[in-house]
Amino acid sequence: MEKLATTHDLQTRLTVVLDTVAREFAHLSDAQLRARPAPGKWSIVECLQHLNLAERYYVRQLQHKTDRLGLVQHNPTDQTLESDWVGRLMLKFLDPKSTTKIPAPGLVRPRSASDLNPAEVMSQFLELQTLQRDVLNKLTYLDWNQEKVPTLFGNWLKMRLGDVVRMLVVHTERHLQQALRTKAEIATFAPVNKP
Repeated sequence: MEKLATTHDLQTRLTVVLDTVAREFAHLSDAQLRARPAPGKWSIVECLQHLNLAERYYVRQLQHKTDRLGLVQHNPTDQTLESDWVGRLMLKFLDPKSTTKIPAPGLVRPRSASDLNPAEVMSQFLELQTLQRDVLNKLTYLDWNQEKVPTLFGNWLKMRLGDVVRMLVVHTERHLQQALRTKAEIATFAPVNKP
C-alpha cells in the first residue's frame, strides 16, 4: 500500500461520506435525527456526535503536524506504508465489516440525543470531515511510518501517522453505516421525510 494512492483513496472515501450524509440525513427532522431504534442503541445524531468527539482530537493532532511544515513544499515522496501492532488492531476492530463491538470510551461517548442540537452536530461533522480530507494533502509531505500520533488513550500509546489517517476514515465509515441502519430502523415506526 503506497502513501500517495492511499491519500487519494481516503479523500475519495471522505467525499462519499460527505455526499451520503447530505443526501441521507439533511432532510430529516430533529425528531427523526434524535430517534433511537431501540433502548441502548444510538440515534443518528448520537452517531455523528461520537465521530465529532473522537475525530476532533485526531484532526487537531494532524493539523499540528502540518503546521510545522512551513510554507514552501516540494513534491511529496511516496512510500510503502507499514503498520505496527496497534495500527493493525485498531484497523481490524474499527473496520465496518467487523462484528466486534468496542464500547466508546467516556471521553467520546455522546450526550443523550435530547441534549444535542442536530443542526450543530451535522454542521460540525461536515466541517470536520472536509477539514480532514483537505489536511490529507499536506500530510503527504510527512513520513507516515516514522511520524507518531498520540491516541485518545494517552501519550503513552501512539500510532503511526499512516495508521491514524486510515483509522479515521474506517471509523467514520463504520458509524455512518450504523447511522444508515438507524435511519432504516426508525422508518419502520416513524415515516422518514422525503427530500
